[in-house]
Amino acid sequence: MKPDSILYYPHIEFQNVAWVKSSLLLWNHVYRIVPEGYAPNDSDDIKALIDEDLIRDIKLNDKDREDTFDEFLRLCDKIEKHMPAGLIPSDQDRIHPDKIDNRLYPYLDYIGDHFIDENNWLHLSKELARGYMFKLSQVVARIRNLNRGTDDLDAWSINPYFCENANFGEFLQDPTAKGFFCSVTLEDIIPQNIGEISSRELISFVNNRKDERKRLREKFDEMTNHLAKISNVQHAGQVNMDFINELLEAKKQYRKSMDKWKDIRALSISTGIPVSLTALGAFALNGNPFSIAKIAGSLAIGAICSYADFYRAKKNRDPSYSSYLIGIDKLCRNVTRQSYTRLDEFIND
Repeated sequence: MKPDSILYYPHIEFQNVAWVKSSLLLWNHVYRIVPEGYAPNDSDDIKALIDEDLIRDIKLNDKDREDTFDEFLRLCDKIEKHMPAGLIPSDQDRIHPDKIDNRLYPYLDYIGDHFIDENNWLHLSKELARGYMFKLSQVVARIRNLNRGTDDLDAWSINPYFCENANFGEFLQDPTAKGFFCSVTLEDIIPQNIGEISSRELISFVNNRKDERKRLREKFDEMTNHLAKISNVQHAGQVNMDFINELLEAKKQYRKSMDKWKDIRALSISTGIPVSLTALGAFALNGNPFSIAKIAGSLAIGAICSYADFYRAKKNRDPSYSSYLIGIDKLCRNVTRQSYTRLDEFIND
């Protein structure tokens, strides 16, 4: 079954109500991870959406914590001798005890300085805490068949390092690689003033336009999954445009359904996927995969970084927890180049 809802990461509280409203224009529910005993500081808009069951809290269970522990330690073991700059300890951050498997505590002496405060929150380096939370969001999304989404360009940019289990070398932009982690952006989707649209208006749209929302969401998912599977040039040339045309038609019908919002300048949505050099060649990017190709006017693709082992990326890919970035920030207008810069700084600086 295809995911129909999205998990917010990497925070507990939503940092921007516009992102929440934007997400509900596409997905049925927005989930967030809320520890037992923690009361989020929510705005009135967020409370109204909770009352309509459009926002749902996730309480973690033992399997969430156990699987996160296992995956986090496997990653730490793998990168022990090649620790990226962004995981070298500096300032401290904290993790709620409800999010931690007890097996992690004995391992803390190995992974860095830490302490546990009077409320049992674990304090450790901001970088390691961030890495742990990325793994937690992946596990929670996979178990519950959710996509993941964020309004944080920095978080979205370094997320591939954890999602792809550090499957990148120091030289991130190797044009001779067999495959690349690419951004795919669909433009003109979300009304630019979505934050100003009332909760009542949003709820009415969500309830009345379920079919249009579902069709657009599924066509975007089908197109990106198709791109991730292409492995030979004949297949790439034959069927790309079928998926793209279906997506653009779904987008057209979706924009029509927006009624009085449809003439408002709209923002974009991006996701990241593994794409072979062969597939990029279908968009004339085989000469320079790190340039950006515009497809049919409102769809863009470009490589962010090269895989060290593209076969492993394709073999292990789980499309059920793709990560989406909704462009509510002006920095998101050039996702591919901005993301490369942030990922390069995370790994090499």
